[in-house]
Parts: sequence; C-alpha cells; structure tokens
Amino acid sequence: MISALFRIVVNILKLIGHLLSASRTRKISAKAEVELLVMRGNSPPEGDFRMNISGAQLTSHWDTATGNTYHGFTTAGLLSYKGLDESLNCCFDHLETQQKQTYKINSKVVTATFINTETTNLKKPIKLTFSHLKKKNEKHMCVFWDPELDGGAWSTLGCSTVSSRADQTVCSCNKLGSFAVLTVLCDTGVPLNKDI
Repeated sequence: MISALFRIVVNILKLIGHLLSASRTRKISAKAEVELLVMRGNSPPEGDFRMNISGAQLTSHWDTATGNTYHGFTTAGLLSYKGLDESLNCCFDHLETQQKQTYKINSKVVTATFINTETTNLKKPIKLTFSHLKKKNEKHMCVFWDPELDGGAWSTLGCSTVSSRADQTVCSCNKLGSFAVLTVLCDTGVPLNKDI
C-alpha cells in the first residue's frame, strides 16, 4: 500500500505542476506539506534551485529536473507527510545490520519528483537536508523507499549520508522517490557512536 501511495503522489505532482500559473506554490494541509516549482521559457532553465518544506530541504540543478526532453516547462515537487514516519517504522529487513542493531525513523518522510522521467540514476545527485524529529547525538543513515524490495522496503541503494549532527542529516541521492533519515540504535538503546 505504501509503494502505491508514493507512486500516486509522484504522478499527481507531475500532472498538476505544469498547470500552476505561479513559479512557486506552497500548500499545507493536516496530512502533508508541498512545494512545487515551475519554470517556463523558450529554452531549458539553468542553474541551481532549492525547495523548502517543514523538516526538509532539497537542492538540485534545473538540468537534472528537466532531463533530456524539454517541452517549454520544467517542474519540481517536494512533499512532506505528517505522521507517516510513525507508520513506516518498519520494513528495515534489507538494510545491512550489525549484531543487535535496530532502526527508527528520525525525520519526516518526503517525496521528491521532477518532470524528468529518467530519475533512477541521476547524472547529478540531489541533496536533501533533513531536520531530526529527536535531536540526539546518534548515528543517522539516509534511506530511500524501494518499491521493488518485497513490495516495498527502506534501502540505502543510491543514497549516502554526507554529514550528520544532533539536529540534522544531509543526504546525497542519485535517484528520486521517497526518502527519510533513520537513527541507528542498539537493542540496549545505547547509540553506536556520536555524530559523524
């Protein structure tokens, strides 16, 4: 069900993005917060851009958002789910674990999408900066929701942790989709190490 939800969100963001008249649109509801960017013109947009929503920030390049085909507009969307982090504190079976290692989501779950259809191996990775839900000096790990793993599970494939401190983690990912930050714990509840 979660994989289907994420797929629907991506498709909706792609469909409505180019219908918006404003270059930047932000909406907040009881269940989600979204920011959509639209760039129009005779030639593809250039340079970097940044999107901010509660708990997360995305930094990327307009050529990454556009891809190889330009139809007069480029769109980018970033959506943050409210409360989904608690529901998705599962599905960690495909993560490499050390003995007695457990995980807990410590960020909002977000979905990032561009008009570019080739988003499984981006030439330039996106940067996601997550605010932690609980600010502690524990090890954190960036993860991606992979719908191909047993119908859906968290994976580190294509995402790496650039830096982490008590209040935030910076991720670099070469794909688009849904992301979060995990706190890595021992069964005893003792952190494995301090900040990176």
